[in-house]
Amino acid sequence: MKKSWKLEVATEGSPRGRSWKWFLIFNFTFLIFNCFFLGCSKKSGRILAQVGSEKITVEEFEKAVENAPYTLQEYLSTDIGRKQYLDAMLKEKTVLVSAKSQGIQKRPAVKKQLSEIEKRLKDNYEKLKNEIIMNELLKEKVVLGDSEVKDYYEKHKEEFEKPTEIKVSHILLSTEEDAKKITEKIKKGEDFAKLAKENSIDKMTALKGGDLGFFGRRQYVKEFEEAAFNLKKIGDISDITKTPLGYHIIKLTGRKQLKSQKLDDVETEIKQVIQKEKLDKWLDEISKKYKAKINYELLTKPVEKTEQEKK
Repeated sequence: MKKSWKLEVATEGSPRGRSWKWFLIFNFTFLIFNCFFLGCSKKSGRILAQVGSEKITVEEFEKAVENAPYTLQEYLSTDIGRKQYLDAMLKEKTVLVSAKSQGIQKRPAVKKQLSEIEKRLKDNYEKLKNEIIMNELLKEKVVLGDSEVKDYYEKHKEEFEKPTEIKVSHILLSTEEDAKKITEKIKKGEDFAKLAKENSIDKMTALKGGDLGFFGRRQYVKEFEEAAFNLKKIGDISDITKTPLGYHIIKLTGRKQLKSQKLDDVETEIKQVIQKEKLDKWLDEISKKYKAKINYELLTKPVEKTEQEKK
């Protein structure tokens, strides 16, 4: 028989008292988190309860209930559930009053922790604020016209009606000079997989002799995809192909035909492709307008901490 997850309410002295203790312990932990991150320190409004100088307003209580785990929501809709939840909040406030009266908040170790938390919260706020601002602009830059998806499908109809997946292996090098040296070794008959294991900077695929497995269109960067799909026969090897990752040497090792794809089957994929193309084009334009300044010297070595950061 399955155990029920329903919270059992126990009266004082009941053999089910453990459920009551669990409720208090769980909520005490949850409320500390909830109040800290969701603003329980706000004291304006009607006062529901008070311990010393610490107050619980009606608004604060309702917010805490609203943000409680969904597994407790049904229970918190009852009078006894709300009373027990308030009791848990009061216990948290009682501990807080006792701690403050003893000056715990002034201890060096506590002040250090609070300072670190304050910095993290500030950093997170700035990050979230910037994401909201950026996303609002990005939404405007990837708006699709009524016919763009259909036009894209018609333009690439053969790819969708006769879709193909290919299997390739590659060797990725950091410089063109290194790529030329490996190309010469391949031309002399050296084993491609062995060269990939020994030389490729793509360590994940190098372990497998450079094998990338099967993939279709629109899964890799444009330069890599074009070079790979231009290979006709199994065993063919590409010219050196430059991408943002480095210099690739690509070998075709397999090919298979897939079933035809109608517009409805690929509509979401096409939307994502067009939106990415629009975004990439726009990013290229604004990158020319707002030129970045980069200190590559600092990028290649660990940044030393200041004396203040070391404390």
